Amino acid sequence: MISALIVAAGQGRRMGSARRKQYLPLSGRPILTRTLQAFDMCSRVQQIIVVVPPSEIGFCESEIVPAAGLDKKVKLIAGGNRRQDSVFNGLESIGEQAGVVLIHDGVRPLVSAALIDACIQGAEQWGACIPVLSSVETPKLINKRGIVAQTVPRDQLGLAQTPQAFQLALIRQAHAEAKRRGFEATDDASLAEAAGIDVHVISGLRENIKITTPEDLALAEILLERMRP
Repeated sequence: MISALIVAAGQGRRMGSARRKQYLPLSGRPILTRTLQAFDMCSRVQQIIVVVPPSEIGFCESEIVPAAGLDKKVKLIAGGNRRQDSVFNGLESIGEQAGVVLIHDGVRPLVSAALIDACIQGAEQWGACIPVLSSVETPKLINKRGIVAQTVPRDQLGLAQTPQAFQLALIRQAHAEAKRRGFEATDDASLAEAAGIDVHVISGLRENIKITTPEDLALAEILLERMRP
């Protein structure tokens, strides 16, 4: 079984909007709706699980999911206080003991079917696979005084994107280990790394931006228009 786990339980404070960022319109449709459509179009994905704030499950059932016009069934799960807790809840809802899970930010609506497929193939081959963008700038390590402490070779650095794909048993192991140790991280690959799991990388997609600010939303509008056939 190949499952897509869409995480959309965040607060979105940097957007500066009264509405959560995942529900803001992108070319006339909610961002989260477009994200769901991207995974619905991928033939290898067999089920879609969406983690949202507990108080908004009803809203998503009536507004977000129907607007997407999906062929695949969507399961809505209540999120936790942290992203890590929300992902854990989503993983617990997957009944299978084996398979691949793609963990994706709900506010990355421009992910391509080709990238989703490549992540699935990577997880099947290696166990853990994430898309990474190479740095086009010169990275600097800055100390607490605002001074450059070190120039880091850019070929040694990458910017992690989602979907992050894992064999189900491995990522469950990583989350359980993090829970036991009280370890917290900003993405699931970090949990896998901390559990001693090798995380392989593939090339990310420049258009696969995470919409967190009004500037990101404006850029996404432009990118979406360019991507249209």
